[in-house]
Amino acid sequence: MMRTVFAILLFLHLLIHLIGLGKASGWITNSQTFINSNQTYLWWLAVLLLMVTSLFFLLKKPVWTLLAITAVIASQVLIIINGELIFLGSFINLIILLVSIVTIAGWQFQNAYQNERIRAIKTYQKKTKMLTPEDIAHLPELVQHYITQCGFVGRPKVEILSIRFTGEMREKGKGWFPFRSQQFNTISTPSRHFFMKAIYMGIPTKGYHSYTGKTAKMCIKAFSLFKVVSLQTEELLVSEMVTYLNDICLFAPAALIDEQFQLEQTGKDSVKVVYSHQGRSVSAMLKFDDSGRLLDFYSNDRFDVNTNKKCMFSTPVGTYKDFGGYHLPTYGEATWNLPEEDFVYGKFNLEEIEFNPKE
Repeated sequence: MMRTVFAILLFLHLLIHLIGLGKASGWITNSQTFINSNQTYLWWLAVLLLMVTSLFFLLKKPVWTLLAITAVIASQVLIIINGELIFLGSFINLIILLVSIVTIAGWQFQNAYQNERIRAIKTYQKKTKMLTPEDIAHLPELVQHYITQCGFVGRPKVEILSIRFTGEMREKGKGWFPFRSQQFNTISTPSRHFFMKAIYMGIPTKGYHSYTGKTAKMCIKAFSLFKVVSLQTEELLVSEMVTYLNDICLFAPAALIDEQFQLEQTGKDSVKVVYSHQGRSVSAMLKFDDSGRLLDFYSNDRFDVNTNKKCMFSTPVGTYKDFGGYHLPTYGEATWNLPEEDFVYGKFNLEEIEFNPKE
């Protein structure tokens, strides 16, 4: 929607400059206003810059931002010289300039995520051995069945997990806001990198969660420029370990063969899993249905960022479907199981998943 509005704005601005070009070139002679023909070349420059900017914007080519800034400069010079439509033209130029700056800032912010992804792929870009029944034989029967049912046996062992989500989030007492996210997790050297784009209270907002096994950071920026949240605490580190464990159990259970995870079947439909790394451990309970599919994940080790206190955290999942031969949950909810009520603060729809990506 916002892209469409901005594209229309670019088109209208281009139309205004085409009219100016017509007056300067003598194509439009019945106008009450006069534009000196000596400005023709400058009008041509502004028109061409706006045309190419609009084209590259529609094609989603990053260079549109630099062209837009140059077009704004040329346009503003013409506005000042001619003294026409000063308020309207300057206002449109200001919007184009601000959108360009915000877009560039957003790319720079997201580059931290993209650079980590490229580094991880280069590190694990090697031939991976196939997962065999023998590899999972030491796990509880419930988990063996779950891994097999999800389609991991006979396929390459998981080294990198890459996911795209869409969904909604909210805070206590506030409404839902939409988001899109991309993330990747690594297994041998555990890490989780989660980048989110959202519209919060009408404001374009981006967030980056980074867990490296040793540290965890969370940064949220409004308009990709202004930090509204910046955290790097022990509580966040422990919480990100729980989130990392949750990702593995729901979307890459084949990685549970790694020695960082210890599993124990505690009932006919439940398994306890412990994830240990760098002298810290977190645990969770896994609940399965009668067919052996994972239904829910519970943990008491995650901190609520708002209160900085541990709360029961769960992620019940919905229907399963096929993703390139892997049978995985397509919907899940992030829930705080508070004494007074269960508060669902996140709804996640799995749009795309890839194991051991090449790029």
